[in-house]
Amino acid sequence: MAEFHELKVSGIVQETADARSFLFEIPAPLGSAFRYQAGQFLTFEIPFQGMIIKRCYSLASAPEVDAWHKVSIKRVKDGRGSNWFNDAVQVGTPIRVSTPEGRFVLSADQGDRPLTLFGGGSGITPVISLLKSALVTTRRDVLLVYANRDEASIIFKDELALLVQNHPGRVRVHHHLDATSGFLTVDAVKALVAGRTEGDFYVCGPGPFMDTVEAAFEAASIPRERRSFERFSSPLDPDRRPAEDTTPVAAGGVPASFDMVLDGKTTTVPYKAGLTLLQAAHAAGVKPPSSCEDGYCGCCMAFMRSGQVKMGAHEALTAADIQRGWVLPCQAKPIAADPIAIDFDQKY
Repeated sequence: MAEFHELKVSGIVQETADARSFLFEIPAPLGSAFRYQAGQFLTFEIPFQGMIIKRCYSLASAPEVDAWHKVSIKRVKDGRGSNWFNDAVQVGTPIRVSTPEGRFVLSADQGDRPLTLFGGGSGITPVISLLKSALVTTRRDVLLVYANRDEASIIFKDELALLVQNHPGRVRVHHHLDATSGFLTVDAVKALVAGRTEGDFYVCGPGPFMDTVEAAFEAASIPRERRSFERFSSPLDPDRRPAEDTTPVAAGGVPASFDMVLDGKTTTVPYKAGLTLLQAAHAAGVKPPSSCEDGYCGCCMAFMRSGQVKMGAHEALTAADIQRGWVLPCQAKPIAADPIAIDFDQKY
């Protein structure tokens, strides 16, 4: 479970006209707490009009090669968090930051299989982290497909060029520019991944971009267990939250406990009506992965092996995810007495 600490901004880099990188030097006493894997993210508590709002931003740094933690944030029209970072934050600004979370990471069991990365716009942030880590910790052949509106929108353009130069024959970067080539298509993605379908695939970017890439993966018969998607939506701010769900529990009641698999261990967790599965786990002293706890970051995603639940917000999941059995325990409440079993170790 993520914990929040106050960090000060140590440096700011203007990446493009509408995107900045923010660097954080972690104080020695917090070094172990902020240890991270490439591909993970931080959650920030941002002051806004008398409220505290939360935003999740991926780390664009990699622990093996970068001395400071770095997040890169692109300004979004009317975006409360992104505009605050780009307008108000200066070197020395203190910010409440969570310890790193996220499962969009490279697995040791992938060996030296080819690695194919897709980034769309600011979705490049966790992807470049994975890229840098893979180049120094493995011998993998890496292809990065990076889609942007135009050349001026390319975040990390020089850093990517330097990676290609410093790792000859190991990495190839394919820049797709919508302004000259139109939006990326399923056929274009299939052509790019031809000959690489036995490798592993990681994707982060806007929803339509990821939908296109996923459709191409389906068409190319790439196994689901070889695909990883990082989906982010902004949590609902306090002034935008819906009224509390008062849907009555089914007449049969709810289970007195449920089983959860975490880190290879099965635990029976006592359950009290009205709690989410995650709240029940916390009450029992068990701490599954979690961050925003609003259904938007997907950090707590688990596979539902049995039982019936209802979720509140579930923006981090697609309809297909839900149909296949994925749930967000931070939003899931039992709606029947059927035995419930959830698995946090199941690979997406």
